Amino acid sequence: MTYRATVFVALFFSSLVQAQKLSIATEEFAPLSYTENGKIKGLATEQVELILNGAGVGYSMQVYPWARAYKNALTNNNTCVFTTSNTPERASKFKWVEPLALNRSVLVKLTDSSIELEALEDAKQYRIGVQNEDAGGDKLKSLGFAKLDVARNVEQTLKKLKGSRIQLMAMAESSLKEMQRKGEPIEWAADIFSLKMGLACNPSVSDATIAKLQTELDKIISNGTQAKIAARYEN
Repeated sequence: MTYRATVFVALFFSSLVQAQKLSIATEEFAPLSYTENGKIKGLATEQVELILNGAGVGYSMQVYPWARAYKNALTNNNTCVFTTSNTPERASKFKWVEPLALNRSVLVKLTDSSIELEALEDAKQYRIGVQNEDAGGDKLKSLGFAKLDVARNVEQTLKKLKGSRIQLMAMAESSLKEMQRKGEPIEWAADIFSLKMGLACNPSVSDATIAKLQTELDKIISNGTQAKIAARYEN
């Protein structure tokens, strides 16, 4: 390839990245993403904004119930969703920019509950609250858990737990810690599985765009920015 042709190809892919505006979907999922005074904030939100701006990729960002946010990225061109757990079932459905966070999916009980689980399998006897399209619920279903109560979001599930309509609920460990900081009477009961969470993009998003975003994420991880952001949300 001649020098002129090489320059042309480089400029072409650069302009492609610049031109591909993304629609970014997320959910109310503190501390990773949440709205405060009309602004979308959170540990993952800050990272997504940094890498999009650093890569020079135009975007719009909206908050939806998780099932809708997830479906948008699954079915709509140039759409991504965060903070998405990369599971074996989801891995091939998206193009990934990760990790925005490392997390655990856990079972939670009320602090005054007498339930004691020696192993995850012991939870099959209880009614467990999960959220639609949530990785924790999907994992429990794949393991043969039948007594699953599906809600739109974690807040609805928590109400059911506090109202004794369910005995356990599945959530991310980060959400558990956030709710405990707010005084909710819940505690860890058992681990479900470890999570690597990232920005999941519809396959229509160009490889060039994904590569630019991953480069920017790698940069903020290596220079300590990701750790500094995480520390602010842990305090």
